[in-house]
Amino acid sequence: MAASGERIEVSTEALDRHDRQEMIRDYYGRICMRLDLLPRDGNELRFRSVTTLLPGMSVTGGAVAPMAWERTQALMADGNDDLAVSWIAGGWRFDSRGRCTTETARGAPCIMPLDTRWRAEARDGDWTICVQLSRRLLEPLVRHLGDLAPDALRPEAPETRLLFDYLQAVNRTPITPRLAPLISQHVADLLAAALGTTREVEEIVAGRGVRAARFRQIKQYVDENVSNARLSAELVGRHMGVSPRYIRRLFAAAGSSLSDYVAERRLTLIHDRLGDPRFATQTIADIAFGLGLVEPSTFYRRFKERYGVTPSDVRATSRETEGKDEIRLQHRSV
Repeated sequence: MAASGERIEVSTEALDRHDRQEMIRDYYGRICMRLDLLPRDGNELRFRSVTTLLPGMSVTGGAVAPMAWERTQALMADGNDDLAVSWIAGGWRFDSRGRCTTETARGAPCIMPLDTRWRAEARDGDWTICVQLSRRLLEPLVRHLGDLAPDALRPEAPETRLLFDYLQAVNRTPITPRLAPLISQHVADLLAAALGTTREVEEIVAGRGVRAARFRQIKQYVDENVSNARLSAELVGRHMGVSPRYIRRLFAAAGSSLSDYVAERRLTLIHDRLGDPRFATQTIADIAFGLGLVEPSTFYRRFKERYGVTPSDVRATSRETEGKDEIRLQHRSV
């Protein structure tokens, strides 16, 4: 593992031209950055960069040709949920699944979470600087990190400008291992202060904003696909364009879990169908299996814990009620 304070310099001009493009995409892009790099406007992939490694983060500065960076579903399999904040000369066009396209002003910062799918494009990369850091550094300082909009940082805010200047200084100055932890904490504190000045963060802390809306969308997707026996955080995450870990955090914040929510929805539907004449010809096992429950013993135990009676009891009571209703109807017709 690289030491804290180590500087890594990369330039495409130092690579053999014959295999330069493939090496950039495979090694520097997919392996090192965990991003797919794509050239724009007929250009080749060209860049020069200096990366300073710090505890829990890296700071990179340099210049790039017009290109796109994409965090794909395949690359998300690494489980990395770091947060990246990037400035670039011409501004970013940022597309994230489930959100509208965001276009930042020239030289304005863009927040890029690695636990979601996105594509970022830049036509002018005369200069760029980026900090990528572990969420654990920010979680004690900023609530609901998963809900930040790409343009949540106001470029004109004093805290944002100070953060940018500090990152530039870090990128230009050799860092000793003794100073690296202190600098890492300074960067995290400055970023938290900048995020704390935005209306977006204030609304989320107050219980409004994207987090609640996304949680509703996730539960709606579960409700619509509850019969799928393979329903999981991974499956829901692929559909919603977020990481399984983020989904689990949403349910944990609500005092529950995805598996508990799915089980509750299935039990409710089974209970309803056992009393519905339209499902009278189906066996209890077929109803349960049709709603994604494939373990009979677990199903019967949970059902009795939930309703205090067995599925057979519910069906028997329903049929008894139906029989009494039919008798009453017959008496009325006589």
